[in-house]
Amino acid sequence: MNVTLIGRVRALLCVAIAIFISSNAIAAGYTTANGRIYDASGAEVQVRGISHHGFNSTILQPQFLWAMGWKEQIAQIKSLGFNAVRVPFVPDTLYSTTPVDQLSYVDPARNPELIGKTPLQVLDLWMAEANRVGLYILLDFHSVSMQRQYPTWFVSNSADFGLVYNHQAYTAAQWTRDLAFVAKRYAGLKYFFGIDVYNEPNGDVRWVASDTRYSWKAAAESASSAILAANPNLLVFVQGIAGNFDGVERADIPVNWGEDLQPQAYLPLNIPYNKLVLSPHTYGPDVYNKASFSSTQFPANLAADWDALFGQFSLTYPVVPGEWGGHYGNGAGGAKDVTWQNAFVDYLLKKGIRNGFYWCYTPNSGDTGGILDDNLNVRQDKMTLLKRLWGSSTSTPPPTTTYVQPVLTNFGPRSGPVGTVVALVGTGLTGINQASVNGVAATVKVVSATRVEVTVPSGATSGSIRLANPQYNVSTRLQFKVTGTGGTTPAPTTPPPTTQPGSAQPYIGSFAPISGSVGTVVTLSGSGFSGLTQAWVGDAHNAAVSVVSDTQVKVTIPAGATTGAIGLLNPQHAAFTPTSFTVR
Repeated sequence: MNVTLIGRVRALLCVAIAIFISSNAIAAGYTTANGRIYDASGAEVQVRGISHHGFNSTILQPQFLWAMGWKEQIAQIKSLGFNAVRVPFVPDTLYSTTPVDQLSYVDPARNPELIGKTPLQVLDLWMAEANRVGLYILLDFHSVSMQRQYPTWFVSNSADFGLVYNHQAYTAAQWTRDLAFVAKRYAGLKYFFGIDVYNEPNGDVRWVASDTRYSWKAAAESASSAILAANPNLLVFVQGIAGNFDGVERADIPVNWGEDLQPQAYLPLNIPYNKLVLSPHTYGPDVYNKASFSSTQFPANLAADWDALFGQFSLTYPVVPGEWGGHYGNGAGGAKDVTWQNAFVDYLLKKGIRNGFYWCYTPNSGDTGGILDDNLNVRQDKMTLLKRLWGSSTSTPPPTTTYVQPVLTNFGPRSGPVGTVVALVGTGLTGINQASVNGVAATVKVVSATRVEVTVPSGATSGSIRLANPQYNVSTRLQFKVTGTGGTTPAPTTPPPTTQPGSAQPYIGSFAPISGSVGTVVTLSGSGFSGLTQAWVGDAHNAAVSVVSDTQVKVTIPAGATTGAIGLLNPQHAAFTPTSFTVR
C-alpha cells in the first residue's frame, strides 16, 4: 500500500474531524449597532482588513503559492497589523475535484500539506489556520464563475453555461444554497464573522428592477435569510450596485461597480439591523478614471459623492469598504492615485470610519498591485497609509438605548436657499441624531418627539431630507427644492395642517400594464389616492393623472418618460411602484 497515500488520507481525516468538532461548538455571535461591529462579548471589532484572492480564479487556491508558503502568508498578514482577511471564492472552489497542484504549480517544499488536495480541502485548511492565529475571516462570494466576474448571482443565458463549474445553468436558489453551505461548514470557527453575499453586481442589476430576477434588494435579502438560518452568528455584508436609474437617487455621480448604496435611504434592505454591514467598493484613477477626477476641485469634490453613495449611512450601519486601493504612485493614474487614496483615508477619518478591506495582498492584481511588490517586499508607503487609517483602536461598548422607527407625516417649507430651517413633523423623532439633504450632512435639532428642525447645509442640492437615529432612518418622499445660495437664515415654519385634502399616504398595491409606449394608460390600484396632483414615470415628472376613486387611478405615459418606477404624489406624500414600468 502507498505510504504517501495513507499519510494524505490520515491528514484529510484530521481536517474533517476538526471541522466536524468545531461546527458543533458554540461560535461567537457578531452584531452591529450605531455604525459599529461587536463580538459576542460586547467588545468592538475594528476591521483592519486585506483581501487575499485566488480561490476565486482558475487556480482555486491562494495566489503565489508557487513562491510562498500558505502558512507563511497568513503569518505575514497578521504580523503587518491586519486583523481580518476577505477571501473571495466561487462555486468551483466548492465543487472542483481537481487537486490544486494540478491547477497551478504549488511549491511542495513550502506547501506540503496542500499537495493532492481539492480546492475545498485547501479552503478548510486555510480557514482553520487563519482562525487559529486570530484573523477575522470574511468569505466573499465573488462570482458564479472562476473564469471572470459575472454581473449577476445566477446564470440563465445558455451561451454562458460554459462559465459555470458544471456547464449548466446556475440559479439564484443554488447561490443561496452555496452561501448557506459555507456559513454552516465553518460555523465553529470563532473568527469567521461574515459573508459578503455577492461581488459587484452590475449590468441589468437594479436595487428594485422591473424584471425581478435582477432586483438586488430582494436577492440580498434572500441571501441574508439563507446565511442567518445556517449560521445566526454571522454578519451579512452587502455591496452597492452600479446605478439604480430610478429618478430618485443622484444620477450625476460616476460610480464603481459595487459603490452605489443610495437606494438604501428610501428602499432599505429588509435585513436584521444588528446583522447588516454595508460594504461599498471604491477606486481611484488606477482602476477607473472617473470624470470627477478631472475636475478643478479634485480631490475636494469627492467627499460629497462618497457621502451620497454610502457615507450617509455611517452612523446607522457599519460602512466597511470591501475593496479600495491602487498602485499608489506607479500605476496608470500616477501621482493622482496617491492623491485619491490619501483623500479617501482623510474622508474615512472625518466620518469616524476606521474599518475596511484593502485590495490586495499579493502583487498580481493588474490595476492595483498589492501590499507586496513584484519582489514580494512590503510596500511600506501603503502600510503607512493604512496605519494612519487604523489609528489606535479603542473599544466602544454596545448601546443599551432602545430606539423606534421614526415616521414623517409632513415637512415645510418645501423649498428655500442654503440656511433654510426646515421643520419636519411625525412620530418617534426623539432619538434623531443625523440628518442630510440629498446626501449632504446637515445640522438637526430635536424639538420634541414629534418635531425636528433641519438646516439646509452648504453644498446641498434638491432632494429628499433624511433623518436617522442610531438604529433606524426615514426620508421624505417629496424633495426639498434648494433655490439659491443662502443668506439670512429664515425662521422655521410650521408645515401645513395634515388634515388638508390629499394628506393621506397613498399606497400602490398593483399596476397594469407593466410596459408600453408613450400614451399608454396605466391603471394603479391601492388606497389613499384622493387628492393626488402629480405622477412621475421614470425621469418624467409630468404624467397626466386621473383619479377614478380613492382606490384607483390612471396615469398616461408622457413623452420623455424613461423606464422606472411610477410615482404618485399629493401635496404631502408620495408612493412609488415597487417595480419599474418598462417604456418601449
